[in-house]
Amino acid sequence: MLYFSGKTTPAEDSMVEQWLSQHPDNAAKAMEWADDDKAAEQEDDIFADLMMSKSEVWDVSLQYIENQKTSASNEPLGLEISMWKNRNIKQYISIAASVLLIAAFAFIWLKKTNITRVATSYGEVRHIMLPDSSEVVLNGNSQLSYQTSWGDQPREIWLEGEAFFDVRHMHTNTTFTVHLSNGKNIEVLGTEFNVIDRAKRSCIVLKSGSIRLSLPAEKKELYMKPGDLVQITSPKSEQIEKVKVNPETYSSWTKGRWRLEGTSLKEMLQKVEENYGIMVTVENQDLLNKKVSGSIPLSASQADILIQDIANLFELQLVQKDNKLMLAD
Repeated sequence: MLYFSGKTTPAEDSMVEQWLSQHPDNAAKAMEWADDDKAAEQEDDIFADLMMSKSEVWDVSLQYIENQKTSASNEPLGLEISMWKNRNIKQYISIAASVLLIAAFAFIWLKKTNITRVATSYGEVRHIMLPDSSEVVLNGNSQLSYQTSWGDQPREIWLEGEAFFDVRHMHTNTTFTVHLSNGKNIEVLGTEFNVIDRAKRSCIVLKSGSIRLSLPAEKKELYMKPGDLVQITSPKSEQIEKVKVNPETYSSWTKGRWRLEGTSLKEMLQKVEENYGIMVTVENQDLLNKKVSGSIPLSASQADILIQDIANLFELQLVQKDNKLMLAD
């Protein structure tokens, strides 16, 4: 910013100060330009709350400018005095902006230090004990975030990927909320459930207890009972499907196996891509609708064996074509 570094002409100074005085939000824009790192602004509501004070800071800045102009009008006009006044105005605004930015980053840093983040690589499974002694099994290519200490505050989790939750019921009836993508929320007291939250779909399977699922995009809430599966797919607009299933099938991965009960090849290949990062194609699209029952052992380090086991279970051939894996009759 040439203005804050004192490299503008008096005419340019006047233009900048006129623009700055038009609205407090212009001050925020100037602050953003002064520091290209905007990541902190997007972190959480603390930054938003802090930025509420920008108009107060700006009001003080504008008052200072007006006082300086009034003072200057009572003195003999001169280039040297005018330039000195302008430089002081710039210095004051620059300091005010810097203080606000430093305070924002400080608050965000303090907030971040109280956040625990757990991430898994492709094929990795991790067991996590939460602050309330609830247990989570985090599947491959997934991430979990939560406050390091909850106390009597609401228990909140942010999930990207897949996880199985065994939530402890608290005597204070403190709610437990899992935040998914696009504003979807799962609210429980004490229960067991499996959650998948990927780019193209979200899937919740309730094993025990009860769940209230908030879907802001549809402006509705769904109440789930044990054995319910709710899947939300979003190719263009979200589509909701609710069916009855065997919950053990969807949480079997936590015990090192994939359990199949009339499971389609399409679903299995989707799991491989989501959890292991490996794309497998089919020679004939009709093969994707083929369904089988059985079980397959899981291995974090041997995805090739897993894919071969899938091929064997579906009675297909695994071939490599153009450096790509393909299943064929």
